[in-house]
Amino acid sequence: MVLSAFVANSVAAQETETSEVSTPKLVQPVAPTTPISEVQPTSDNSSEVTVQPRTVETTVKDPSSTAEETPVLEKNNVTLTGGGENVTKELKDKFTSGDFTVVIKYNQSSEKGLQALFGISNSKPGQQNSYVDVFFRDNGELGMEARDTSSNKNNLVSRPASVWGKYKQEAVTNTVAVVADSVKKTYSLYANGTKVVEKKVDNFLNIKDIKGIDYYMLGGVKRAGKTAFGFNGTLENIKFFNSALDEETVKKMTTNAVTGHLIYTANDTTGSNYFRIPVLYTFSNGRVFSSIDARYGGTHDFLNKINIATSYSDDNGKTWTKPKLTLAFDDFAPVPLEWPREVGGRDLQISGGATYIDSVIVEKKNKQVLMFADVMPAGVSFREATRKDSGYKQIDGNYYLKLRKQGDTDYNYTIRENGTVYDDRTNRPTEFSVDKNFGIKQNGNYLTVEQYSVSFENNKKTEYRNGTKVHMNIFYKDALFKVVPTNYIAYISSNDHGESWSAPTLLPPIMGLNRNAPYLGPGRGIIESSTGRILIPSYIGKESAFIYSDDNGASWKVKVVPLPSSWSAEAQFVELSPGVIQAYMRTNNGKIAYLTSKDAGTTWSAPEYLKFVSNPSYGTQLSIINYSQLIDGKKAVILSTPNSTNGRKHGQIWIGLINDDNTIDWRYHHDVDYSNYGYSYSTLTELPNHEIGLMFEKFDSWSRNELHMKNVVPYITFKIEDLKKN
Repeated sequence: MVLSAFVANSVAAQETETSEVSTPKLVQPVAPTTPISEVQPTSDNSSEVTVQPRTVETTVKDPSSTAEETPVLEKNNVTLTGGGENVTKELKDKFTSGDFTVVIKYNQSSEKGLQALFGISNSKPGQQNSYVDVFFRDNGELGMEARDTSSNKNNLVSRPASVWGKYKQEAVTNTVAVVADSVKKTYSLYANGTKVVEKKVDNFLNIKDIKGIDYYMLGGVKRAGKTAFGFNGTLENIKFFNSALDEETVKKMTTNAVTGHLIYTANDTTGSNYFRIPVLYTFSNGRVFSSIDARYGGTHDFLNKINIATSYSDDNGKTWTKPKLTLAFDDFAPVPLEWPREVGGRDLQISGGATYIDSVIVEKKNKQVLMFADVMPAGVSFREATRKDSGYKQIDGNYYLKLRKQGDTDYNYTIRENGTVYDDRTNRPTEFSVDKNFGIKQNGNYLTVEQYSVSFENNKKTEYRNGTKVHMNIFYKDALFKVVPTNYIAYISSNDHGESWSAPTLLPPIMGLNRNAPYLGPGRGIIESSTGRILIPSYIGKESAFIYSDDNGASWKVKVVPLPSSWSAEAQFVELSPGVIQAYMRTNNGKIAYLTSKDAGTTWSAPEYLKFVSNPSYGTQLSIINYSQLIDGKKAVILSTPNSTNGRKHGQIWIGLINDDNTIDWRYHHDVDYSNYGYSYSTLTELPNHEIGLMFEKFDSWSRNELHMKNVVPYITFKIEDLKKN
C-alpha cells in the first residue's frame, strides 16, 4: 500500500535500543478533483534532444548577409607553441571600426597558466598595459581585457568554468567569442553556444580608444616588445569581424560538440536558467533516467525556489526527452531569471519559495520506480528548519500532519483520513480539506493565492505577486493553513519507468514526533540482493540515517548511525556481496569515509577512510555504483569524486576491484579534465551497453565566485577501457 502524506495507524514511532526507528503504514487522502500535473513527453521527435557530440553547421547567415557580417580576416589551423603569430600586415588596415567580434575555435596542448588566443596591442616600451585580448586560464575561466595606459582604463571581463580542457585524455575543441559593443558599452563572452557573461562598463574602450595600437597577434599579446600569455595549441579557426554581431548569431557560431553534452540547458522547458545536483539511474528496461534540481534564484541551496526536473533516454544516452518538472510547486513563476554574479548582488536569495531539493532514485524488485526529494516550506532553509518537531501530531494512536491556521499561534488542526482537516480542539471535521498535491479546498472548491515573481532593478531584488492565481498549498507563504516550518521527505512512484508519476507522499515521522526528518543524500538508493531491503541514504548532521523498507516500500524505518562530530554525511551505497553493503560518504575532515554492514544494513562498522582522496574540510558529495561486468576477472565498483584540497576540483573516476574477502583493490583512476578544473556533485550510471554515463557539476559549487552560472552540468560517457587510461 502506498504511503500517504498525512495519517498513520495506532503504532507510534519508537527509537529502539539499536537506534532503529519504525513507523507503520499511512492512509491515502482523497485524490484532487482537478489535479495539477505535468504534460507527459510524447513519442514524436519533438520530445527529444541530442546530447552526444555531433557535427554542427556554423554557417548562420544567408547570401544576403551584410558586409559587417563578413570576417575581415579568417585563419585556419594555426599551430602555436607559445611564441604567437604576427598578423599585423593582414589585419591592421582592416580591423578598424572600433566595435568588433572575434570567434575562435581552438584546442590547447598545454594546461598551464594564462594563455591568450589573440592580442591587439601597443607593443612599445612603457605601453605594456595598452591592449585588447581574449584569454583562458588553467581552471577553465574565459576572459577578455581592454586596457589603455594613457587614460589609465582597464576593463576586465571573465567567467569561471566556461571552457573545457580535455576529455578521454584528448584536447577538447572549444569555440569562443568576444563581442565589443560601443553603443551598449558592453563586452560579451561566449563559449560553446552559451553567452557566459556580458558586462556593461562606464569607461568603455574599443580598439580606436587604445592609443598607439601597432601589433596584431594570434596566440599571445606583444607587450613591451615581448610575447606575453603565449598560447600552446591549435587555432583551428579564427574570424575577425568589424562589428558587434547579435547574440543569436554568435550563439550559433559558437555551438559545437561541447554544446551537445547538455541534457538540461538554460531557459529550456523547465523555465530555469540554473541546475545543480544531478542524478542518473538505469532502469531494468534499459531506460536511462535523469533528475536534477531546477533552481530559479541562481544556484543557491537555501533560500531559493527549486523544483525537480527529469528527462530520460532510451538509446544508451544518445538522445533525451525534453525536460519536464516532475516535482514542482507553483507558488513562484517558473521563468528564467538572470541572477547577479557580482559581489553585493550574488548573495541575494528568493525568500519565500516552497522547494523540492536533492532527489534520490531507486527501482524496486517489482519494477516500480520511486523518486524521493527533500521538501522545504516557503521561507524555510536548513538553518531555519525546526529541529525538535516532526510536523506531525499523534491522536488516538495515529500520526497526522498538523497545521496552523492564519492568525493562530498553535497548531490546532490536523489532516485526517481522506484529506479532511479537523479542528483538534473539538475533534470535529471542518469545511476544509487537503488534496494529494497539498492543495487546500473549502467545501470541495480549491482556494487560491497569487503567484509570485522576482525582478531586479539597480541590483535590488523585488518579490511581488504577479496576478496569476494558483491553488493554495499548505507549503506556501500565503496559505490559510501552514505546516510546521521544518524539513520533510516526499516520494513519488512510477509504474512506467518515469513517463508518469503518482502524487507525492510524505514520509511519516521516522525519527519520532520530536525530531525533524533527516536530509537525503542525493543520488541512488539500492536494493540489497539477499533480503530485498530498500536502502535510501540520508543524514542528520552528526548522524547517518539510513532509511529502509523490508516490505517493498509499504512501510519505512530508519537506522541511525552515530558519526564523529560535525559530519555532513551525504552517502551512497554499494553491495560487495549478498548481505555486505558499504556506505561511502562525504565528511568534514577532507576524506571520503566508508562504513561496512555485513547484515544487509542492520548494523554498521566504525568509519574507515579512502587514503587516495583528499578534499577541503567541508567535503563534497560523491557517486559510487556497482558494475555488472567483470573487470580483470573480478566484480567491480566505480567511484566519482573530486580530489583536490584547493576547492571542488580535479574530478576523478576510480575503478575498484572487489576481492573475495570483500576488500577493494582501487586499481585504476581516470582524470575527467585537468586538475584545476571544477568538479563538484556528480552521478554515475552503467548504461545498457555497459559504458559508464557521468553527469557532473563542471565548476566549484562551493566557491562564491562560481555562483549562478549557466550550462555547467554536462553529461558524458566512457568505456571501461577509457577509465583504465590516465
